[in-house]
Amino acid sequence: MKIYPTNIREQDHYLTEEIKEQCQKYLVPESVNELTLGLSSVTAAFYGLSLQHISNEFGPEACKRISKKIFYDLGKMKAIQCKGKMPNFPFDTTAFALTTITAIYTSNPEYVFTISEFTPNKTVLKLEGVDRYLKILKELNIEDQIELPTLLGFMEGINDELELGAEITFEIEVNEQENTTNTTYTFMKK
Repeated sequence: MKIYPTNIREQDHYLTEEIKEQCQKYLVPESVNELTLGLSSVTAAFYGLSLQHISNEFGPEACKRISKKIFYDLGKMKAIQCKGKMPNFPFDTTAFALTTITAIYTSNPEYVFTISEFTPNKTVLKLEGVDRYLKILKELNIEDQIELPTLLGFMEGINDELELGAEITFEIEVNEQENTTNTTYTFMKK
């Protein structure tokens, strides 16, 4: 039997036992990893397809603007959620790393992170791996309509939501053949 991380499927009702067996044999994810990567792909597709429709209806500039706004609002939302999960949540540059890591744990399984500096005045966070947003935008031929790194808006949302007043800089390397990015973000207290 394939693995399902919780009992959320126990309320399903199939017309026949044969349908149930067929669905569970071929369609249920075999592992938590497969489930997580599948959800990640669906999220990326929703983002990419939405931007493609926006671009077709309103033009490439609207696509770029809305992409940045989506990530900005997600950064704000994740900052609120992370702050609510952690007692003694820090309102300094380490908040960038903590908030980003909580998003990676739940939403960006393809990224690997490295924290190379973690102090109240300066935090350095490297994110590398498959960039699912770049990947879907390339598949839809609209990758030239967004600015990389896509997560810069996310970081700006964290900064504003938590009123950190930090300076955000980044260095990025993009491998378009592999759809990978290697981005180092530096957050400095002003």
